[in-house]
Amino acid sequence: MPQTTTGISAQAGEMFIYLSEVLHKEVLDADRKLVGKVWDISVKFGEIYPKTDELIVRLGHPKKQYASVPWGEISAIEEEIILKKKKGELAIVPEPKEYEILLRRDILDQQVVDTFNHKVRRVNDVHLLRVNQELMVAHVDIGLRGLFRRLGWEKMVDFIVRAFNNKSPYLNKPELVSWKCVHPVALNPASITMKLSISQKQLSSIPAADLGELMLDLNLNQRMALFKTLEIKTKAKIFENLEFEEQKTMLNELDKKDAALIVNNMSSDEATDLLERLPKNSAQNLLTLMESARAKKLSTLLGYSGDSAGGLMSTDYIQLAENMTAEKAIEFIKNQTRELENIPYRYIVDDKNRLKGATTIRKLLFAQPQDNILKATFPKIIQVHLHDGVKEVAFMMDKYKVSSIPVVDENKTLHGIITMDDILSQVISIAWRKKPRAPKGI
Repeated sequence: MPQTTTGISAQAGEMFIYLSEVLHKEVLDADRKLVGKVWDISVKFGEIYPKTDELIVRLGHPKKQYASVPWGEISAIEEEIILKKKKGELAIVPEPKEYEILLRRDILDQQVVDTFNHKVRRVNDVHLLRVNQELMVAHVDIGLRGLFRRLGWEKMVDFIVRAFNNKSPYLNKPELVSWKCVHPVALNPASITMKLSISQKQLSSIPAADLGELMLDLNLNQRMALFKTLEIKTKAKIFENLEFEEQKTMLNELDKKDAALIVNNMSSDEATDLLERLPKNSAQNLLTLMESARAKKLSTLLGYSGDSAGGLMSTDYIQLAENMTAEKAIEFIKNQTRELENIPYRYIVDDKNRLKGATTIRKLLFAQPQDNILKATFPKIIQVHLHDGVKEVAFMMDKYKVSSIPVVDENKTLHGIITMDDILSQVISIAWRKKPRAPKGI
């Protein structure tokens, strides 16, 4: 590419370059004397498409030395990289300085989360965009062609593929993932920390079940690196979707306070199920570190059998005082910060927390604003008792076609609710255990 007075330039068709095409290029100084070869490139983050920061040049063989060149000191990228400085003006050191992110060291061959397609990918090359005198990270190449390019086999393989099928997707459809959709998961294997973060909105937009499956495609260190970058609500949702053995493994890797915070943000029934299966001392340690009110609720739930209504129930619901008007009840519900969109019913209790009825937002909206909320309740109170079994609960929910049902004691005191999700998970678990196994050899 011809050098211009403006520095690095490119024709329209040469706006992009691959990292593998830059690595090992010869670096010449301002007098066109050999300095060394490109070893790596550092980048600075903070923008959607990170800009290159410094060129790391390796000098000498077998005794290696290194020089760091700010990107503004590069004159041109041609067959060689041309610097604006003379070799004698460079600071040459026996070891490269510490960098937060290096493209070769930290991105190539690493696994990344593709937040657009919800998949884990392996980076075979990095696609760089030339803008004026700068390079920007535009895409990661996850295709087989990217791997062959790095190995130096691209021309040979391209020739063979072209001979058999000139329209092959291998030749005509590069497998590139936009950097804005990429989240590296283990940039520093030594400390297993995440040095780069994308918008939490991108990660939290992936359903927790999908994100949980993504994590299972990673090794433990990468899994923990990704998990630690997530916001607490997303962590709790993912944790709820993991199998118990996986939960237990991750708990062992987490700081105890972080583990307690995750359990504190899980739904009551899922948290109870987890604590019930952990060793008693481990469960007690987690409860000790949790919010006192939450710990007290979970301790109470742990006193019930796992397959009883008391063991299945959740304490995450909204209850309304029986002396409220419809208007006050709607205002109260609007001010709640808990995410309970999947629970359509609101339960009405007296001053002793005894269940007096159930209502819905729709009923309250159609009631007269100053009417007592008891006028907006269902005519029959559908409920189960603390020690009722899974079958009794499932029968009641099926009979009355309700998606959640309140759990009371002998005094009709409301203790929690059971949702359709809770009962389905139990029924499916029972059905799975009873499923006949295929004979060996099939």
